Amino acid sequence: MFGTSSRTQEGWKRRGISVCLVTAFALSFAFSGCLGPTALSVTRTRYNEVYRSTNDEQLLLNIVRLRYADSPIFMDLSNITSQFEMSGRGNYSYGLDGSGPGMSNLGLGEWFIRDAPTFSYHPRTGQETAKSLLQPLSAELFSVVNAGANFQQFMLMAVNDINDVPNAARSIAMIPNGPDDNFEFRRGVQLLGDLEQRGAIELTVRKLEDSDDISDPIAMERIGGADLVNAAKENYVFRTVDQDRMTVHKYEKTLVLRVREQDRMSPEMLEVAQIFRLRPGRSTYKIKSEMSGDHPEREPGIVDEEDLAAGDTIFVNMRSMLQIGVFLSKGVCIPDEHVTRGIAPMTADGSGQLYDWTNVTQGLFQVCSSKRRPKKSEIAVKYRGYWFYIAPNDVQSRASMAIYEILFAVQESDVRSGGPLLTLPLGG
Repeated sequence: MFGTSSRTQEGWKRRGISVCLVTAFALSFAFSGCLGPTALSVTRTRYNEVYRSTNDEQLLLNIVRLRYADSPIFMDLSNITSQFEMSGRGNYSYGLDGSGPGMSNLGLGEWFIRDAPTFSYHPRTGQETAKSLLQPLSAELFSVVNAGANFQQFMLMAVNDINDVPNAARSIAMIPNGPDDNFEFRRGVQLLGDLEQRGAIELTVRKLEDSDDISDPIAMERIGGADLVNAAKENYVFRTVDQDRMTVHKYEKTLVLRVREQDRMSPEMLEVAQIFRLRPGRSTYKIKSEMSGDHPEREPGIVDEEDLAAGDTIFVNMRSMLQIGVFLSKGVCIPDEHVTRGIAPMTADGSGQLYDWTNVTQGLFQVCSSKRRPKKSEIAVKYRGYWFYIAPNDVQSRASMAIYEILFAVQESDVRSGGPLLTLPLGG
């Protein structure tokens, strides 16, 4: 037998130290070089998907709350910060543990990888709520149709009436005082939707001259060339009243419905004109909002014979985001238990039977209910002991939710009030 010399043991120690150092450096470079990109590729899409799903759940929950005449609460996720950390520790026993001459123990080592996300929640309160929920939409938001939104869905959701043809006006009340329908309105927007789909009509913005005078008559001798030039720069124009006087008119960017020439007298367009009291055969119809100040002297709900005689303007009574939410809530199927116990507000028809409000949102938006959590659903939330959900194959309801979210984003105030921030650091 041969003993192990001290020189040989020293060599093993040096070799062990070298191997340990090389391994440590290799692991350090490997982890530091791939941790950042790997963490980004793994977490970014997951945060994106969770953000989308939780946002959908919040909207659906508030729609269900409105059906029960409960207050909606919105909590914005204003910031997501995720911090990744890597650390390690270890010890080296020189490759020898005393049990023999060979290297039997390289030591112990540990690596730690930590993900520490921080979420900041911002509750909508005060002026924010008033602006984003209570203010009627502007007619300019018809532009979302050109951006890809379905024309018929947008009209059914966002418009309360067109030229005093109502879209189930009572449906925007949390507790309606009687039943209502939107058969005539729905037929009109269905025809417009069909025309839009085949390219017969389009929404566009044009610079049109307002027919109303915005000044008293001015003597012609008082108007010089500089006045005409300056007026044109500010989108004004002088028009003659008689041989000696002129008045000022204004050019405005106006949203219009343009009709393709070959479709102006089509059966569909003629029926649209009849339903919404328009003059048939026109190439363009101006679109103005009753509630936004576009036509302040017009009283909503009262037919203006002068406007109807002109037949060239589509006056739309736009809803607010809260009213849209209440309207969509009429598509929530209430469990029988909540109907019999009177938990959800119900409306009686003329014969004393309960009115089915899902008729006004049929084909647009429907929320199913179940005592147990559905195995398959697009969005599901639990409320008052029941699960409310949108079926995965209900494309129309999903699209309506998408339009609702887009309108919410547009209506949000650019300047937010200094409300409290709830910041939750979550240890990983």
